[in-house]
Amino acid sequence: MSYSEMGEVWSRYVRVRCERAVKVLKKREFDARYYPDRDEAVRAVLEVIPSDQPVGCGGSWTMRQIGLLDALRERGNPVFAHEGGMDFEETMRVRREALTCPFYLSSANALTMRGEVVNVDGIGNRVAGISFGPSTVIIVAGYNKLVPDLEAAFRRIREVAAPANAIRYNLDTPCVRRGQCTDCNQPAGICRITTIISRRPMMTDFKVFLVGEPLGF
Repeated sequence: MSYSEMGEVWSRYVRVRCERAVKVLKKREFDARYYPDRDEAVRAVLEVIPSDQPVGCGGSWTMRQIGLLDALRERGNPVFAHEGGMDFEETMRVRREALTCPFYLSSANALTMRGEVVNVDGIGNRVAGISFGPSTVIIVAGYNKLVPDLEAAFRRIREVAAPANAIRYNLDTPCVRRGQCTDCNQPAGICRITTIISRRPMMTDFKVFLVGEPLGF
């Protein structure tokens, strides 16, 4: 089999897996969709959000990786997302203001093939934003976030998402040194709040956009 044929096989595998996840998420009342690449996903989000509406976002690396926040700002949307260089008071103000926006953007630490959205948070603004407040929540996640079940979701968080994010934020935690969560009891520990959204929250337009690319941590 040639490299191009192997690439085609993998692309088909990713598409089939994502489309299966979309069907399951829809059964749990999420507005779930599949997009082959980040550009199509970004265009879809821009179609959903009017250009004059404020948008909130947590610290999602996926949103920054795909250029979505920049695209929103460039067309005139007020975007409330804390960034590097802000002092503590400003980051907390922005986090709180993000929760009052009609649209909230996030990714997920894991999405199960049973239709569950799983996150572990440190401060809590991200899981608060996707649970209640904004009238529309949009999750954008690469296919690498898909796992079979909750056990695999927590394993992914312990082995990938938590250590990678701790490194990203230059934290002094055991997972930074070992590359794996150790259930530490450290002041800098970011694994403090766990949420499992097993069905669309009542009164929230909750969208899950799966992307056929590996995105985020």
